[in-house]
Amino acid sequence: MTKPWTYLSLKAVFQYMDINKRLEINFHCPALRSAESSVPLNLQSLTLTKRKIVANDVCYEVESKSQRIKSILDGRKEVRVEILKLHDLGVIPECLKISTRNLDSGDLDLEEVLPSINRSSFPLKELRVNIAKTRNFEMYFGFTQILVPFVTDYDREKELIRRILYDRKSPNIVLERVSLSSDTTVALIQNWRDNQKEIGTVLTIQNGFRILPIFSPYVDELMNVLNGSIAFLNESVLQNRMDRRCISFPFNQTSELVLYSIRDGPNGKRRTKLEVMPIRSTGIGTLTDLFIELLILLSFIFFMLIVHRLTAVAMDSIGKTTLAYFR
Repeated sequence: MTKPWTYLSLKAVFQYMDINKRLEINFHCPALRSAESSVPLNLQSLTLTKRKIVANDVCYEVESKSQRIKSILDGRKEVRVEILKLHDLGVIPECLKISTRNLDSGDLDLEEVLPSINRSSFPLKELRVNIAKTRNFEMYFGFTQILVPFVTDYDREKELIRRILYDRKSPNIVLERVSLSSDTTVALIQNWRDNQKEIGTVLTIQNGFRILPIFSPYVDELMNVLNGSIAFLNESVLQNRMDRRCISFPFNQTSELVLYSIRDGPNGKRRTKLEVMPIRSTGIGTLTDLFIELLILLSFIFFMLIVHRLTAVAMDSIGKTTLAYFR
């Protein structure tokens, strides 16, 4: 006759079991729920909303508040999550505090979310927060290494974004679906110069250039107003998926400000970064770099000639058609 497993034996098994298998057992086997819940829950990602729970990319749809809590969080003493997206405060038991490295508070007020987060989690690696829903958000700059601020309506609330960008205490910033005008970028760089931002300070913009453009009013204004120049990143700072070509702005005696493009975003998407780097992180480039730049220049000239020729042909055709119509 097979002996039943002891409570301690069950805990040992749950400790090494696949997370999603554990959650399935928790759902369907009430008799084992106590033993399973007593083992720390370690997740790569956890999303909590009103209608569903997504744990490590597996979705569990639920019907009521009590079912949500009992199904995954109730009775647990320790939950550790690498990426936590908390979009509904009603799903977390009052006694539970979750440990995490990356927090997304959605459209919730961050002040109401923080009591559910273990204090040992701070400073976070990354915090994504709706700053329009959080009063006095400047108070929380020290809570994270990287801040991802967003607003519900950028056109109406863009001044909040500017307040963060210009605040001398702000951490590294990542902007989602927000494009900065040349005037705003010029003001930001001048602000960084005035506040002598430290080496390693970075502003990341999700909507990055495919390649950093040479010919554009945006780049021209930045280079003219801020004395910038086209340069190339040296091997000492070059990373994987980083374009060598960049724009360098003088900053101070020990550092320079560099605008460059890198493919390090979600799903390998390209992002544009403005970063304070050690002096001489950029240079004039190798012969290969200069040859590539020459090819880009020639391609641009050839493209403009084609556009000019097609425009002339189209205008000539319209003129002939018009003349024929009135004869």
